[in-house]
Amino acid sequence: MPPGAQMSAWVTQFVGSVPAFDDFMRLMVNDFFIPVTICLILLGLWVGHPDPTRREHLQRTVISACIAIGASSAVVELINLHQFWPRPYELLHSANQAMQALHYPSLDPSFPSNVATISFAAATGAWLGHRKAGIILYVLASIWALSRFYAGMHFFVDIAGGAAIGVLTSLITTKVLMPRIEPIPTLALRLARFLYIA
Repeated sequence: MPPGAQMSAWVTQFVGSVPAFDDFMRLMVNDFFIPVTICLILLGLWVGHPDPTRREHLQRTVISACIAIGASSAVVELINLHQFWPRPYELLHSANQAMQALHYPSLDPSFPSNVATISFAAATGAWLGHRKAGIILYVLASIWALSRFYAGMHFFVDIAGGAAIGVLTSLITTKVLMPRIEPIPTLALRLARFLYIA
């Protein structure tokens, strides 16, 4: 059994106990509500500030966050080439019942969690440029990831591993990569302004 199987079995046994909570988690666990909200927050950072200097800073923040999302996803794919962890619902009866009640099966490996990886990459990228937006995204990322744990989609170690990959990738992207690839971000922003999308 993967690490944390007992914890997953204990948590998923509560699915079905409180229907109102299950309804909330069914909304949180899906592939649309929180991802779209994250995208809308990043879009708000892109267009939402009237001061040109501050707006450019936030647009660079969004570019960095988007690169981090892509880079962290690539890290997950590389990990998945070398190992394939089964998901909780494939091993645990209670997790299988939870998955059927709240979500649907996935063909991806359980470790690391793609959801945790991309959402924490986005949150960290945003936090480095706009603290309030970053905090909101961290809350959304945590809810999305934990809802997958509750729904029997991931073990807790999958969530923790994905979050760590997302945070580290975003830090490296913002602090190391972005300064070294100049003037590419500047040219990208100029092109965006020329196309009236920045």
